[in-house]
Amino acid sequence: MRWRGLVLLLFGVVSLGAAAEVDLHYFWSATCPDCMVMKAYLAGLQEAHPELRVVSYEVTFSPDNWRRMVTLAREYGLAKESVPTVFVGNLAVVGVGLAVELQIEEEVLRCRAEGCPSPLERLPTSLRRVLSPLEVLLILAVGVAVLLLVWK
Repeated sequence: MRWRGLVLLLFGVVSLGAAAEVDLHYFWSATCPDCMVMKAYLAGLQEAHPELRVVSYEVTFSPDNWRRMVTLAREYGLAKESVPTVFVGNLAVVGVGLAVELQIEEEVLRCRAEGCPSPLERLPTSLRRVLSPLEVLLILAVGVAVLLLVWK
């Protein structure tokens, strides 16, 4: 009986030292040079913190990923939607640079220590109905093509 108590005590001490898993959601564009800088930073951060799970979403060619980013941005109170955008814990940041990197790492460390829900838990049941830049471009292209056909 004494051994069982000792094992439970040791298990409790070991589990207290374990860091919580952290979900980080990263929205990027294939045409964005800053996104590649952020991608490299996040790879290094993930290497330093194995419990960090980075989920990437390419938004240029995926309208649903664009809508997911816009919806999350609104839920987090961001004023604009742009890439690169990172959501982790209570943090939503846009852009690159040392200040952004420090904010991300600080929030990852906080979430490791305290635990944080996945940013996706903030998503409502349906994504916002907005057009992605690709869809806008396609609509404009079709419109121009129709105008050219009508004027001939």
